[in-house]
Amino acid sequence: MLLMLTAPAVGVFLFGAVRLWSIGPLMFLSFIGAAMCFARPLAVPEQRTLRIPIGGWIWILLLAYGALVSFRSAVPYESTIELLKVACYVAAYWAWTNIVDRPGRWRVLFGAFIVVVTLIAWYAVIQHGQDSNMVLNLERPEQYGMRASGTYFCPNHFANLLELVMPVCLALLLLPAAGLPTRMLAGYGLVLCLPVMYLTESRSGWIGTVAGLSVTAILIAWRKSRRAFAIMLVTIPLVVALLAGLLWTLSPMVRERVSGALLSHPDSAVQDRIQMWKDTIAMIRDNPWLGHGPGTYVWVHAPYKEWDRQLLVNYAHNEYLHTIADYGFVGFGFFAAGAVWLVLRLLPRIRAVGRDKDAYLIAALCGCMAASFAHAFFDFNFHIFSNNLFLVLVAGIVMASLYSSGELKARSLPSWGTWPAWGGAAAILVLLAAQTVRVFLSYGFHLIGEQRRELLRWDDAERMLQWSRRVDGRNWRPYLGLGHLYQGRSFWDLDADAKRERAREAKAFYEQSVAKNPFDAEGLFGLAKVHNTLGEDERALEYMRESVRRNPRHLFYVSHLGLQLRRMGRYEEALAIFRDARDRWGSDMIDINIRFLQEKLAEQKESAPPQPAP
Repeated sequence: MLLMLTAPAVGVFLFGAVRLWSIGPLMFLSFIGAAMCFARPLAVPEQRTLRIPIGGWIWILLLAYGALVSFRSAVPYESTIELLKVACYVAAYWAWTNIVDRPGRWRVLFGAFIVVVTLIAWYAVIQHGQDSNMVLNLERPEQYGMRASGTYFCPNHFANLLELVMPVCLALLLLPAAGLPTRMLAGYGLVLCLPVMYLTESRSGWIGTVAGLSVTAILIAWRKSRRAFAIMLVTIPLVVALLAGLLWTLSPMVRERVSGALLSHPDSAVQDRIQMWKDTIAMIRDNPWLGHGPGTYVWVHAPYKEWDRQLLVNYAHNEYLHTIADYGFVGFGFFAAGAVWLVLRLLPRIRAVGRDKDAYLIAALCGCMAASFAHAFFDFNFHIFSNNLFLVLVAGIVMASLYSSGELKARSLPSWGTWPAWGGAAAILVLLAAQTVRVFLSYGFHLIGEQRRELLRWDDAERMLQWSRRVDGRNWRPYLGLGHLYQGRSFWDLDADAKRERAREAKAFYEQSVAKNPFDAEGLFGLAKVHNTLGEDERALEYMRESVRRNPRHLFYVSHLGLQLRRMGRYEEALAIFRDARDRWGSDMIDINIRFLQEKLAEQKESAPPQPAP
């Protein structure tokens, strides 16, 4: 259980676990913990009854679907990493359902997580009070200003954590069976998280908080009586309207944030989101049913980008559009079916279950889902690893509670099926853990190699990058890094033959990188530079044009295409490129090139022989 708890409880202190250096170890521990859970019945015969979480088979079908479509993915390696994360969520859901069975364990789990979140909330308050942009040992981007973010870089993701915890706090506060210490802790957590949510300035977080607490309160009222349910339906909108009115009147920050969300005067964050959504819809039109491949959005998006801001778009900032773009409508159907089936199976039990504990925990889970689903319209919170695992933890505790009360019935497996079922599940999870180690080590060696390459420690860098490639040959990044390394050596080498040999070695690595990720404009650009070194200018121009086709709204690639044409003496084509770039971006570099090209064309015109009269 401690291994399973590590990912959600420790991940929130690692910037939310959004990079592979933090996700990899936590995912490995989760897989090992889940494997131990499923191996336990092999040694303890009385625990061989299987608890199937509601919708559990749907999520397994989603994984199978994802594995199938990954063979046609735009970037198969990125799909592998994405599916490992989804597999971790599915494994955690099944494992929590089967191990949270001892009386009182649910209180310990919830209590521990509330303590964790309150610590982070106080850290956010201290950050805000000291006007500090430091998040642990790193500086937060200036674009977030003094918005509270705790141990997260992005305030919206911190807000997502808060909005997931608050419905649980509300349900525990109102649940006598939780016990006085847990209820007091829950009340304290709720009182603390509400003002900290305000300080995040997260509009999607505010919407998620209202949705999550409202759903939880309404469902608890429905459990009590129809009269309480009707009163709550009337009271909540009035309270929300009153609170919104007070904040609008008293808080300039709220007025600014809300006004910026209006389409009549959208701020830059809203404008960017609208553009991302339009681009994503175009992506979906080209591959509507099966999608471009799990985890490939960041690579496939660039050719569809219709705006000129130099902004890397990793996510659509709308999880529904993003999921359809990656998984297609078929994959999105699995996601939707899993969520809808869970809600449809749980809601009738609010009034039907015998214990208030079960009903209140169901209300908390539904509140968490409502908060997260509302937030997901404007952000990419479903890609924050530790936040997702907390939501899975809540769902697993609810499933375990329903099984322990007899509301759900565990299934007994026949004796011949014991080892294939439990042993097979444990073996699959161990294999997933091994695959996680492989991905993580390849990532780590590549990261170290790139750091050493930037320091011009070429021998050390090559050793690290070669290890990265050998650990996981499907990873395209070490091939790209080795291409850069040999290209750099070629540039600095004074011997003409050695320079060309280094360039040919760089070319081989770049070609392998592009074969594994044809959407990476950086690899195509590297091939163009190598062909220039080899004196193959026309071939270099082909790759330069292809890099622009892969990323047509990136000033770097567009301007270098113009420079390549200028270098080849194709001044009219180069001038057209730079004039278009000036209209889109404008810079001193562009203006200098335009003047140079105009002078060259004028010189050519003056030196050209006169045309004979017709």
